Amino acid sequence: MQRSKESGYNLVEVIFATALLGIVSITIFTLFVMGRRNVYSGKQASQAVAIGTQVIEDLAPLNKEMVYNGAFGIPDTDVGNAITLPRVSGLAAPSFANARIRSTDATIVSGQSDISTESTPPGLLAKWTNMIQGKLTNPSVTVILIPEEDTASPINNPPQFKTAQLLHIRVFVRWTESTHQREVVLDTVKAF
Repeated sequence: MQRSKESGYNLVEVIFATALLGIVSITIFTLFVMGRRNVYSGKQASQAVAIGTQVIEDLAPLNKEMVYNGAFGIPDTDVGNAITLPRVSGLAAPSFANARIRSTDATIVSGQSDISTESTPPGLLAKWTNMIQGKLTNPSVTVILIPEEDTASPINNPPQFKTAQLLHIRVFVRWTESTHQREVVLDTVKAF
């Protein structure tokens, strides 16, 4: 008997090559999907940082009177409250012993009746609400004001807003990304 001179691949080689091509294709497709998700997440984080930076820049030119009475309606002799924000990232929920809170989301904490109090002008909370709409999903801007370095004689404990030399400002920009809560936190200190 004479063998034919046709050459080719046998069935085992074809099945192996098809399986290898499938595995490589699935891996590459997964990398594209994950890359797209990471680009979207980076864009959202960049937007949040830009918003937080704008909030800090809006507060930068304001003096003590303009921040407390002018922007947020905080009486001079006021002391802060204990505030705990819901945990979004990190190991523990952010807590503040002597602080005042202002937020575009009036439901971010309970027990704070003046959370959305602001004076018009400047109407900063309204400005920030307009700024974040359409840029992030379910967004909020929360500002925590913490008086420090009381200069009263005798020293007030805890420090009052009127006699505090320093004001620690912490800005939280929060949003929802797919099913996860995300946040960016920025800090600054104003000296009076």
